[in-house]
Amino acid sequence: CTRVTKATEEDKKKLFRLLGFLKGTKERVLTLKPKNLKLVAYIDASFAPHEDSKSHTGVTVFMGGALVFVASRKQKCITKSPTESELVALTEYIGLLELFAEFVAFITTSPIEIPVIYQDSTSVIALVTRGGGVVRTKHLRVRMNLCKEGLEQGRFKILHVHAPGMIADGRTKALEKRDFIPFMNKLLGNVVK
Repeated sequence: CTRVTKATEEDKKKLFRLLGFLKGTKERVLTLKPKNLKLVAYIDASFAPHEDSKSHTGVTVFMGGALVFVASRKQKCITKSPTESELVALTEYIGLLELFAEFVAFITTSPIEIPVIYQDSTSVIALVTRGGGVVRTKHLRVRMNLCKEGLEQGRFKILHVHAPGMIADGRTKALEKRDFIPFMNKLLGNVVK
């Protein structure tokens, strides 16, 4: 919203670049037909890119290879490390993922597989699977334990993905053309697991 109320000349250039991209890709289509009921989420964070030092969260969710949800948002709290920003990103969207899985199971009257969350931060995966570590505030400890509890109860799985496979990466920062084209193809449903 800050760009809408206080747009700069640079923002205007970016908007025209985006409009040019949209005009040049009219023939591209988004696959909306899922191949199965497998729910997969990619959740990523970029540490402190905003002027107020807040981090940025990117989320991409697929159902059976079809894109069903994307988000790119500034985090509401300030974090002191990339690990903290990844933890905040992860826990902000766990509830949505669980609710989405319940909704799909309800409307299809079919059991669905346990949702899988891909995370590129091994330190966050260690925090939420083994616990421990240094958690500097109560709200971060609560986030860590919320995630740990969900894993222990089998409500979702968290798997590691190396940075090049992190589809949500394009939601947290600008990508070079060589990285953007594969990113776009994955979002459109051309190359997703």
